[in-house]
Amino acid sequence: MIYFTSDPTSNPLNDFLINYGIYIAIAVAGAAFLAVLILFIISLAKKKNAVSAPKSEKEIPTNSLEILEALGGKENIIEHSLNGSRMSLMLHNYDMVDENKLNSLGVDSCIKMSNKIILVIKNDMSSIYKGMFR
Repeated sequence: MIYFTSDPTSNPLNDFLINYGIYIAIAVAGAAFLAVLILFIISLAKKKNAVSAPKSEKEIPTNSLEILEALGGKENIIEHSLNGSRMSLMLHNYDMVDENKLNSLGVDSCIKMSNKIILVIKNDMSSIYKGMFR
């Protein structure tokens, strides 16, 4: 029961808060910290599952084979490597590369060098790479 008196120290609720207020504050802060920590762990687990989930054959982009064709086919490629959103390729014949077709297939940039060609695709390069060289 809460008493209303002119002396605030005689109120049992005030006495309780004075005696146990720090423990209540610690408990509320701890509960809030645990809730944030649990939400963080759940979001990390969802991201990990989304990244590590194996893609089926249906999920491999269809334009990966068309990109391979625009590069002159699989037999035109000597070496290939993937680094993030960049695919480095060494080719037998650089004249077989159709840059216009590559751009129409979603290749953001095609950089020709003396001994290799680099393709930059911002969207899902790893699945395109896997579709090309499986």
